[in-house]
Amino acid sequence: MLEAMQHPAPPTEPLSVVREMYAAFAAGDEARLRQLLHPDVAWRQCEGFPGGAHRRGVEAVLAGVLRGNRATWRGFAAPIERYVASGDDVVALGRYEGTHAETGKAMRAVFAHVYRVRDGRIVAFDQYADTWPMVRAMQPDG
Repeated sequence: MLEAMQHPAPPTEPLSVVREMYAAFAAGDEARLRQLLHPDVAWRQCEGFPGGAHRRGVEAVLAGVLRGNRATWRGFAAPIERYVASGDDVVALGRYEGTHAETGKAMRAVFAHVYRVRDGRIVAFDQYADTWPMVRAMQPDG
């Protein structure tokens, strides 16, 4: 009951759902993400993305994506430059930013995220990203 009092009901319009999800990721708000992501969400990160994988279910996304990025990158962020929405599908264009926790090297990498939203929850995510800036930041000098 307390959780429902802290968070209003999630939006249902696909673009609003996706915008809210980015805000919840940025805040590290796992309770809100559980409201916005379908319990059986299909989360597909592109091949070559550091720590990336095909994940199934909200708990796998929280563990592998939210907590994984926060452990690997200091100041990790994914600012969005543009949204494109059509029906249940939303595309977010932006860039990843952060400093690798071990090497201290900064990175900026462009991405496109494609979402499918049904009944007010994200049911699928597909990532397309330039992974090289991230890989390069993870490599030690020498």
